[in-house]
Amino acid sequence: MTKKVLIVYASGGMGHVTAAKAVEEAFKNKYPAVETKNVDVIDYANSLYKKIFVDGYNFVSAKKPELWGWLYHKFNDPSVQKLPSLLSRLAIEGKFIPLIKDFKPDFIVATHPLPMVLISHSKEKNVIDIASSLVVTDFGCHSFWVDPEVNYYFVATDSVSKCLANYGAKSEQFVVTGIPIELKFSQDLDRQAIDKKLGLVPELPTVLIVGGQFSFAALQKIYHGIQKEHAKAVQFIVVAGRDKALKLALENLNIQKSGNVKTFGFVSNMQELMTASDLIFSKAGGLTVSECMAKSLPMVINKVIPGQEEDNVNYLVSKGAAIKVDNFAGIVEAVNDLLDNPEKIKKMKEAAGKIGKPNSATELADFVMNKIK
Repeated sequence: MTKKVLIVYASGGMGHVTAAKAVEEAFKNKYPAVETKNVDVIDYANSLYKKIFVDGYNFVSAKKPELWGWLYHKFNDPSVQKLPSLLSRLAIEGKFIPLIKDFKPDFIVATHPLPMVLISHSKEKNVIDIASSLVVTDFGCHSFWVDPEVNYYFVATDSVSKCLANYGAKSEQFVVTGIPIELKFSQDLDRQAIDKKLGLVPELPTVLIVGGQFSFAALQKIYHGIQKEHAKAVQFIVVAGRDKALKLALENLNIQKSGNVKTFGFVSNMQELMTASDLIFSKAGGLTVSECMAKSLPMVINKVIPGQEEDNVNYLVSKGAAIKVDNFAGIVEAVNDLLDNPEKIKKMKEAAGKIGKPNSATELADFVMNKIK
């Protein structure tokens, strides 16, 4: 009989979505005979809940980060989680639980706590008796991740296990795989070939800047601040992502004509850009951090969303794989210092490589298969 694995996420934040995609990819790559179903639990919610959950999170985390930080810590207490859990059940449970009963999975992998809240409150044995797991997608933890019906927790580090244990999870439930990332980040790529493909100078250090957190004016300040000190001794890759206005502004900017800046919009080859880089400025989400560490790429981090991203940054800094700065001037100062001291960059790369887990998704799939075969 064909084995089935249900992978379920909630689309509040791209990290949960990407982790679910990585898990699905790992199964299809190594265990193609397994039938997988990858679903967004929010698709089973009523329209009002869906709008509040997705749009609300995106707005608060991007526009009101201090409020998000307050909510994150406020709800880190099971006693205040009862009302939101009840509202979630009323909005989603009626359609989501029948999906599970119809699919009849042998194992459930959830990359967000919400699906397990719904499963845990179901009284139907053919739902709560299915082996289940939660993939903790950051380097810290929150009490909302701990659920009485969960069998296993896939975590990034031993310290996350200890954190979850403080909320009642048991030691035998922890599986340290790392946060699951796409298989392309585990590939051993040829940097020289990528440098040639991108038109980069192999002898120069490369700084990768990923948009979404920097305005055009801020990028100019960072670029000119580094250029002032190092002129032709550094090159840049700038990824504007889905920010079309930033992409257009970069294309019209004179610095592009200097030859030491390569600009891109949305890309699907981030693993190549990371391979060709020596430093990255990016957000500190759990998936992004894990991708960088898998590619031994040190981070310079400025903008941090209070809550889970603070946990991620604290972990990286403690391991010597990242530098946290407070403003754009701090970025310029930190990068100029690193460029003046290449040995520091080398040590940061080594530190990143030590904590990177490029095969995390496959290790998770291996564990699940050993439980259901």
